[in-house]
Amino acid sequence: MESFFTGTFFSIFQAIFKVFLIASLAGYMSYKKVFTEEFIDGLSVLVVRVFLPLQIFATIMKSFDPAAQTYWWYAPLVAMALAFGGLIFSGLLFARNIKEKKSLFPLSGMQNAVYLALPIGEFAFKDQFPEFSLICFLVLMGLNPIMWSVGKILITKDGKNGSLFKKIVTPPFIASLLGILLVLTGGKRFVPEILVDASRMLGNATVPVATFVLGSTLAMSMRKIPPFWDTFRIVFVKFIILPAATVAALYFLKTGQSYPLLAQVLILQSATAPATAHILMVRTYGGDIGKVGGIIFVSYIVCLFAIPFWLMVWNGIG
Repeated sequence: MESFFTGTFFSIFQAIFKVFLIASLAGYMSYKKVFTEEFIDGLSVLVVRVFLPLQIFATIMKSFDPAAQTYWWYAPLVAMALAFGGLIFSGLLFARNIKEKKSLFPLSGMQNAVYLALPIGEFAFKDQFPEFSLICFLVLMGLNPIMWSVGKILITKDGKNGSLFKKIVTPPFIASLLGILLVLTGGKRFVPEILVDASRMLGNATVPVATFVLGSTLAMSMRKIPPFWDTFRIVFVKFIILPAATVAALYFLKTGQSYPLLAQVLILQSATAPATAHILMVRTYGGDIGKVGGIIFVSYIVCLFAIPFWLMVWNGIG
């Protein structure tokens, strides 16, 4: 048990350390005026409107096979439950000033489903990594439509203006729904392979560019940590309430007996830091970069201990 905790801790540490290395590089370049904030904002727009939608579309086209993945609907449903659960519990804890604090709510339940989870899985679930990564993308498939619609409305300034249609219909949201619809209806066979390959080629730029934007924002946020009570409530929901509820639900549903890897991945997902997409949203559509970046910065540190702790709890009872 101790070796599992230690091994998982170091795998998470390595994944997060990469982010902080990039944060240091991005922060230094910003300090030296190599890159301006306007340049970082431009990168965010490029990721949100081009790279990320293409990556989502290509991933669904290549990886999603409902016939072969009998539990495919389970992971997206859990992702949606985490997203809405985070919003509900945050709303309860911020009941006295919901309107003022609602921009923080998406941080409590909409997690970094892939880019932080995959490096952890490469170490902690080495022998089952192909299936591990597939489950992560299934989680992302359920999370993305909510994160880029409801999440975007709550966390950005743009969400307060314009028509509801324009608030919800973002490029990542369209890419998610289009890809799922094409696969489920059989329309996938009419999509040229060369189009999917080209989408994947451009989409591959998402991770490095988005991580640079995240790193740059975290570097600037280190001096702007939000008020303790705000941060504590979001972190409490993200790393205590939601993982505990996930463990309890999976235990009573006996998911560990039917799909042991699925149960472990979902627990890991419930205790993962907030999504990089939150930073992209705020930089692209406007919002409180200081608060959002500050809470994400704290969350990356907390999840170093939260993920191995909850996996260890599950191994003890599952």
